[in-house]
Amino acid sequence: MKNKIFIIIFSFVILVSCQATKQLSGIEEIKNYQKELAESYTDPKTTPLVKEEKDNFKGITFFPINEKYIVEAKFSPIKDGKVIPFPTSAKKIKNYKEYGVVEFELDGQQNQLTIYQSFPIMEEYKEHLFLPFMDDTNGVTSYGGGRYLDLSTKDLGTKSKTIIIDFNKVYNPYCAYSKHYNCPIPPANNLLDVEINAGVSYIK
Repeated sequence: MKNKIFIIIFSFVILVSCQATKQLSGIEEIKNYQKELAESYTDPKTTPLVKEEKDNFKGITFFPINEKYIVEAKFSPIKDGKVIPFPTSAKKIKNYKEYGVVEFELDGQQNQLTIYQSFPIMEEYKEHLFLPFMDDTNGVTSYGGGRYLDLSTKDLGTKSKTIIIDFNKVYNPYCAYSKHYNCPIPPANNLLDVEINAGVSYIK
């Protein structure tokens, strides 16, 4: 009997330990992602900034990592999605095709966002999905022009019914730091009536 109890307790400890390790690895993944993103702006080989912008650059800042902003969203594909012209920061147009809609709950509120693909779709980017959005932090603690999140068709769950959205990985468009880029402005239907205190924040 004692051996049986010991085995049950030991199995429980292993299960908890595995869950903690999995949780830790997720946090570490976010930390690594944010570290690489910040370093890409200071690395001469990858920085989008020109010399005068580098002199005034204050670095990439982040909200504290928060697992609340890792959500499992219901995914609904959009059949024969429309091609939508997105106005850009340079007052030009970039085209994106509707790919699907995600629905999720945050702070007790139901939210909906549309996911897009660039159009026309180039072969090397056929798996890339684009989620531009705005929320109640924009212009206050995050960039006023909205933020982006990159996703992949590979992120879709079983039978494409769910997708994990990790707002800890949202980033600012290059236009937040440089005037030399042409960045799409998130559409009105992707305006969230909640605060997303996650991912890249903004210091002017």
